[in-house]
Amino acid sequence: MTFEEVMKTELAAVNMALEEFFGTRIERAKKLNPIHIQYYADLKEYLMRGGKRFRPIAIAIACKAVGGEIDPKSLYRTACSIEILHNASLLHDDLIDHDETRRGGPTFHARYREWYKASISQDSDKASHFGMSAAILGGDTLINLGALAITESNLDPDIGMSCLRFYLKSFEEIIEGVILEMNMVFDSETNSEVYLEMIRMKTAALLEKSLLMGGAMARATESQMNSLSEYGVKVGQAFQIQDDILGSFGDEAVTGKAADGDIKEGKKTLLLLEALRLCTSEQKEILEKYLGDDKITPDEVDQVRNVFRDSGALESTRVKMVQLLGEGQKALDNTNPPFNETYKQFMLDMSNFLVKRDH
Repeated sequence: MTFEEVMKTELAAVNMALEEFFGTRIERAKKLNPIHIQYYADLKEYLMRGGKRFRPIAIAIACKAVGGEIDPKSLYRTACSIEILHNASLLHDDLIDHDETRRGGPTFHARYREWYKASISQDSDKASHFGMSAAILGGDTLINLGALAITESNLDPDIGMSCLRFYLKSFEEIIEGVILEMNMVFDSETNSEVYLEMIRMKTAALLEKSLLMGGAMARATESQMNSLSEYGVKVGQAFQIQDDILGSFGDEAVTGKAADGDIKEGKKTLLLLEALRLCTSEQKEILEKYLGDDKITPDEVDQVRNVFRDSGALESTRVKMVQLLGEGQKALDNTNPPFNETYKQFMLDMSNFLVKRDH
């Protein structure tokens, strides 16, 4: 099977498992109150709008690469956990960033704010507070549901405990990564090393722990687990770097995201940190003048992009991304016993897809 065929098959299996899992929650809610039914239906709708699903797919592929024999229902129910946790972080991110839309629909706090206005009161402050409260609870609920997806997967007790540990560790690292990212805005000493550690925790940890969960279910050797870990961290970091590049140079029609948001925010991406390291004094003046100004014009945004290009920052950032991708892919060779060749090739293809994508 080609990469696209395997991806399509795995995506269908993950989505079916998500549908089944949320179906059980909605069914359970029928014993509570109509508002609970709507609440869980809204959470399901938020999560099922789309997404690449590469993290739960990574769980399944890692298990198969090691050669694990596990009941498919248990495998894909467990795989749901990381996707649910990922969406919990997105739901809270939407609130933190005051975003109004996500994947073509309203963010959770926006949905419940507008529901309050339509059903309870037009008071904007109370409606905003209600929406914020709903989003906090929604994200918390998803975090809990992710853990339940593991405990309800009928895994062997030792495997279930290992998967739950990886789940909780990934959650811990996401929080620590976000805290570091928030501090980077004010830290004048922030450099590329700090940035790489931040994205290791905030972004790469989810992919790494997904792979380790899959390995644990297949009872992988220490050597195999070490290889999966290095692959996950390095590819996850390269993925985020490409995401940052697209955040300033992507085609909005393809990515669905504004290509000036990071510049207007003054976000400390590797692209910006490399520009500050490599730029001339004249170029630095442009960066200091326009970065972080959400009122700048398209021409002024282009001036910042030109600094990224002309200083060598864009090229330097791409070189680092390619380096990390190569190191992650090479890690799959350093294992005993070796991975199944078919699924190893899928992991190589998946890493290329994630890092070389245009959306």
